[in-house]
Amino acid sequence: MTQSKTEQLNVRLPQSLLQGLEEIATTEHLDRTAVLRKLLAEGVARYRLDRASRLYAEGHISESRAAELAGVSLYDILDKIERRRLRAPYSVSELCEDLEMLRQRHDLRASTLPPVRR
Repeated sequence: MTQSKTEQLNVRLPQSLLQGLEEIATTEHLDRTAVLRKLLAEGVARYRLDRASRLYAEGHISESRAAELAGVSLYDILDKIERRRLRAPYSVSELCEDLEMLRQRHDLRASTLPPVRR
């Protein structure tokens, strides 16, 4: 197993956080350092996922870019987007453009798809 490079970080924490850290360490039978690493890793992962989800929902990035930013697979981000009921903005004009493109690409008649109204 290879170890990644680490760096020491000294942080001052309020007593309430230290008490919470001690509680978790005791419950999980871990030392405070291990608990802190675990919580930081989970927090960073959650932040990345939340940020990627927000950017996707705002229409700034695609699903694949959201997966990349979150550090998860495309299938994982699709699952998370679905569970959070997020939808990228999709305007009526974009729908009309897509319908017109489908008509042209597949040589469809007007009766096959609804008329494009702008």
